[in-house]
Amino acid sequence: MKTLKYFSIVLMAGLFFVACSNDDDATGPTCTDGIQNGDETGVDCGGSCAPCEVAATCDDGIQNGDEEGVDCGGSSCSPCTTGIEIPATYVFERNGESTVSFSGQTTRLLMAREVLGLLRDNTSTEADIDAAFDHQEGAMDFSDDDLNASDKQVRNKTAGSYVFSQLLPAVASIAVKADFDGYIAEQVNEVFPFWNQVATEGNAGQLPDGSSTRYVNARGLEVDQAFIKGLTGAFVSDQILNNYTDPGQLAQFEDDNDNDVIVDGKTYTDMEHDWDEAYGYFFGVAADGENPVAALLDGGDPGDFSSGSDEFLYKYVDNVEANFDGTAAAIFDAYKAGRTAIVNKDYDERDAQADILREKIAMLVAVRAIHYLKAGASGVGGTNQGGTFHDLSEAYGFIYSLQFLRSPGSDLAFYFSRDEVLGYLDTIYNTPTNGFWNVTTENLDEVAEAIAAKFSFTAAEVD
Repeated sequence: MKTLKYFSIVLMAGLFFVACSNDDDATGPTCTDGIQNGDETGVDCGGSCAPCEVAATCDDGIQNGDEEGVDCGGSSCSPCTTGIEIPATYVFERNGESTVSFSGQTTRLLMAREVLGLLRDNTSTEADIDAAFDHQEGAMDFSDDDLNASDKQVRNKTAGSYVFSQLLPAVASIAVKADFDGYIAEQVNEVFPFWNQVATEGNAGQLPDGSSTRYVNARGLEVDQAFIKGLTGAFVSDQILNNYTDPGQLAQFEDDNDNDVIVDGKTYTDMEHDWDEAYGYFFGVAADGENPVAALLDGGDPGDFSSGSDEFLYKYVDNVEANFDGTAAAIFDAYKAGRTAIVNKDYDERDAQADILREKIAMLVAVRAIHYLKAGASGVGGTNQGGTFHDLSEAYGFIYSLQFLRSPGSDLAFYFSRDEVLGYLDTIYNTPTNGFWNVTTENLDEVAEAIAAKFSFTAAEVD
């Protein structure tokens, strides 16, 4: 009996030990204890427990949570889109219809050309030119009935960008517009009265230039050239760089663009249209708006290039291309890539392409300013004063335009300040006695070198 009793005690102790040992070595999770144990893949979830919920993160490059694609779709991220490739030409469609529209820009470019025509007609009055510059819908200011019927104008788009009108209003509303109003008044009141007289130092009038005649003020400036070349910056470049491709301006449309909200009665979103308007300020009067620089691209014949009736950036893209091969393609490609990025809702890429436009358009304006400074310098002291003054007048206008050129990757940084620009103009026009009549090659070379120093090329590289 003692033996049996002893065996029973040992057996019970062994069973107790095994039970305790099995409990210590358990691998099964407890799904409500707030501890990751057993085969759980997270705290109280995964493994033998209910699956873990994964929160979507919309910028980690991983498809997680309830995302429908990588970083898109589901309850937390922006809707996914089917991306498109950058097209060979500026053609974008939705449901088989074109989404590209820049007719307003074409209208304004043509209006500016007609204002220039009035500045070159000594029968025009100051009121005539002012009215055309500040056109009101239905007024008979132009030779084209469609322009007269339009509600567009040039003056309100001069330094009229989001950046200048909203962030730098004193410059836009007071200084710049006053400059252009002043050019009109000066042409009518100081040049027109002496239209048929020969210009001499200190006296306005006309000067021969081969088969052309140049009409200058008393300091040798063709005021019409200062006006139209100045608008290259204040009107065209400003609208492109500081308005329609400005990230701050475009950001207001991102939600609607993400959700494909179409403008009432149109085929495009607001953001698509803004980018197209920037395109229109450059290529709005091209004969082929879908492929406007074909003659300048690989395999094209530059001799076939024609800017048609354009007076601004597009007019000079072939000249800059001659010195810096690839400029035309870089500008055209940036427009196409930026528009594609908008369709694909890739706003970082859109802004990267806007930066390319800032760089290349600034380069175009600067190259032309340097070109005309050098051309004018080569004629100083020569017999063709009309030709020399013509070159220097174009230089004057392009230099004025420099103040509107926005630096890439910046909010409010510009290649040139207004004070710098006015300083350059002082050097070539105000400091010399009687302006261009007494300007020196040293004056002109100094400014050309200062402009080039802002870029990756030298004045010597510009023909």
